[in-house]
Amino acid sequence: MVRTPMITALLWAALAIPAAAAGVLYDCDLNAKRAMGWVSPKLAIFIDAKGGTQVIDGAILHYTGAPVTARMRQRGDVARITWNISGATDVNHNTVPTLAYEALLNVKTKAISVVAKPVGYPQRFSAKGVCVIRKNFKGFKRN
Repeated sequence: MVRTPMITALLWAALAIPAAAAGVLYDCDLNAKRAMGWVSPKLAIFIDAKGGTQVIDGAILHYTGAPVTARMRQRGDVARITWNISGATDVNHNTVPTLAYEALLNVKTKAISVVAKPVGYPQRFSAKGVCVIRKNFKGFKRN
């Protein structure tokens, strides 16, 4: 998988979020040392004013090249965010048809945990970390 500095640079370059759109951008740092590259050490979650959610990280950049649409449900302070990546390949060049991701984000404390599970396989890859809210979108590409 891609190294952290490259992920960070690509992450910010790939986000094409309009600055005028009301919403929240969570910039998350994860301890992903044991996730074998399936969960990246950097993750960005954008929630627009209507509740639409987009996610991007190193795995998404590597396999799709652009942010993916996610589903979000919030109960109290915890937002459950889910998304999928299709067509990934492992280190042995075997295709993993679908990777299902779930992030639990505490919007009050900004703590986050992420789990990646290859659909149809018993493995689970996880990481925990913390997010900060980015309020300044200056420098982002604008539509």
